[in-house]
Amino acid sequence: MVSQASKALWGAIAALGLAGCGAWQVWAESRSPEASQASLPVGGDRPQAPYEWRNVAIGGMGFVTGIVIHPRDPKVVYARTDVGGLFRWEEEQQRWVALMDGLPRSVKSRYGIESVALDPTDPQTVYVAAGMYLRQDTSDILRSRDGGRTWEAAGLRSPTGEAVRMGGNEEWRWAGERLAVDPQNSQTLYFGSRLDGLYRSTNGGDSWQALSGFPALDEKAQIAFVEVGPEVLYVGVINQGIYASRDDGETWQRLAGGPPEPQRPQQSAIAPDGTLYVTFFQSQDRGGGVWRYGQGRWQDITPKAKEDYGAIALDPTDPQTLLVSQFPLSPTALHRSQDGGDSWQSVTFQAEGVAWWPDWHLYTLMGGLAIDPQRPRRVWLTNGFGVLRTEDITQPRRAWQPIMEGLEELVTFVIKSPPVPGGADLLSGVADMDGFRHASRDRQPTHTYDRGRFGDTTGLDFSEADPRIVARVGSFPGPGGREDSQSRGAYSSDNGRTWTPFSQPPPGAVNGKIALSATLQANGKPVMVWAPQGEVYPHRSLDGGRTWQPVQGAPNRTTLQLWFPSQAIASDRVDGQVFYLYHYGQGGTVYRSDDSGATWRPVAKGLPDSYEHQLQARPGQRGDLWLSFEGEALYRSTDAGETFGKVAQIAEADKFAFGGPAPGRTNPTLFVYGIIDGQEGLFRSDDATSLPGPATGASWRRISTTEQTLSKVHFLEGDRRVFGRVYVGTGGRGIFYGEPRAGQAPRP
Repeated sequence: MVSQASKALWGAIAALGLAGCGAWQVWAESRSPEASQASLPVGGDRPQAPYEWRNVAIGGMGFVTGIVIHPRDPKVVYARTDVGGLFRWEEEQQRWVALMDGLPRSVKSRYGIESVALDPTDPQTVYVAAGMYLRQDTSDILRSRDGGRTWEAAGLRSPTGEAVRMGGNEEWRWAGERLAVDPQNSQTLYFGSRLDGLYRSTNGGDSWQALSGFPALDEKAQIAFVEVGPEVLYVGVINQGIYASRDDGETWQRLAGGPPEPQRPQQSAIAPDGTLYVTFFQSQDRGGGVWRYGQGRWQDITPKAKEDYGAIALDPTDPQTLLVSQFPLSPTALHRSQDGGDSWQSVTFQAEGVAWWPDWHLYTLMGGLAIDPQRPRRVWLTNGFGVLRTEDITQPRRAWQPIMEGLEELVTFVIKSPPVPGGADLLSGVADMDGFRHASRDRQPTHTYDRGRFGDTTGLDFSEADPRIVARVGSFPGPGGREDSQSRGAYSSDNGRTWTPFSQPPPGAVNGKIALSATLQANGKPVMVWAPQGEVYPHRSLDGGRTWQPVQGAPNRTTLQLWFPSQAIASDRVDGQVFYLYHYGQGGTVYRSDDSGATWRPVAKGLPDSYEHQLQARPGQRGDLWLSFEGEALYRSTDAGETFGKVAQIAEADKFAFGGPAPGRTNPTLFVYGIIDGQEGLFRSDDATSLPGPATGASWRRISTTEQTLSKVHFLEGDRRVFGRVYVGTGGRGIFYGEPRAGQAPRP
């Protein structure tokens, strides 16, 4: 995603796989119906699929960091993303297919794709280096022999036994491919870990060996790309330059000369005659360049001086024709040469965007370029918003078109579905681009809340008395970026169609969560309580956000930071005087206010202590309060937070939500994402909320599937107008919604 490099650490997750011993583990399936029956299912729900899953239509907003096309079959196109996994283009259907939605919860970090490589002799074989952050320990090399429908994990380990580090969502994720297949021998593969050195496989990835002769790396010297030439193996290392090996990686020599120090190579391309082309990044002041290496010497072929360069592509039908892009992308950033870089022509980059994309979407991070091997005038491009394509790069006035059907990579902070008859299906709070009002879940929105103004929306709520009344809170970057975030919040009385910004927000208040009272005051407005992120204490507003007053007795620091999913504050959904607040740190404690948020007192102590938590009151029942924690049981209080007990059968409940009642019932359904009766996934119970206390004897049905494990859940929301419909906000795959398949609804 744009500006994702500042994300905080995910906790360490137990590693899967065997230590580089050639024992591939079959572990996941995509949602393709042609998936091999021999693949190991996760959870055993085949063949029944009680739910049908789709993406809520958004149209991008995620950094697509690279794109590759098979040299013999141009229909085989893969796009890699920093937090959304790998996608395959389906030319006949004109849409992308997500290939990582079968990931189990334990390896959700593999949605960050460090690199992708194709077997030049077999269009169905694809390899990926999958791992989101350098601090995580579940990174691995994955292989598919059926176009990404099923996957095997290699269990790649370093010589000391640790997982080999990858950073699909780290800085320099826009660099070249660190994973490469030898075009002369597809059984030979190379992988360059940013920090753990170079690895080689000589048996199609079945086993890997560390090449000990490669120079040592550190945080400042990371591998940027691996390029296999006709006789030479090249590796680009940021802040060091280009290394070459003529003995399959056993010994190495740094190429002398080239651009000025420090050399920061970005991407590469190699011609059939062995000529190497490399783009470089220096700094915004001095700029990088484009250089050519052949016959033992470097040549500077930079199209425009004092600019940084990233993406590069060679025309497979004419190796004298190449494209390069400056970094970041802009309308004048593309350059084309037809003589191997001796001269350049500027390519005017005119683009049509998805309706809500802001005007500045051209000026974003640059990912990759790819030229179609059979239609060389067709060129693909990726950037911080998605994928674009032109059918004729030689025509200066031909606009690039967004190619985004099926590719959803948004990071979600909060989603709400106010039960307004005829109202919006969904309101969302998202990273970077504020959020959306989805009049229909199946239609792309026409604009963001603030119509293109950059920012984050982290909290949303509506009033039970009038669900058309909605408030949202968040932030927008200050001069110092997210570390200098400025306050943002707004109030709507028409179901999110129009918004009135908070005119005087609490000093220093950013992000966090907001709760609206179940009833309205005499002025027709709900009481709103905002629990900001960090050191600022909660405040309340009685006038729709125009003014805010501090409250008494409520703790601060109820939200650690925006990237960790949490929901610390909730209003009782019946009693307009009652609000609840969970505080982590020094023992989990629930606070309650009985006077519309003015004063607070602790009511329950000794609960699990977790910064990833969710607090929510059940609709239609006063004092029925539910609380979940990442990796913990689901807790319930039926006395307004005074005491809590565990809900039966549920081993882990990372997220939960209330939905519309089943036919013949009045109690809301309950959705839980976690582990129930030893199974992992998303579950629905139609009777749990009708049962007392621990809901012993409730019936549960898993509604996620092997093909759609929903393994990056950040937020759940039930549609209380439609039985069974549930929305799933993810940390990099946009927003899903699920509905019972025909014949799956219970009888009244």
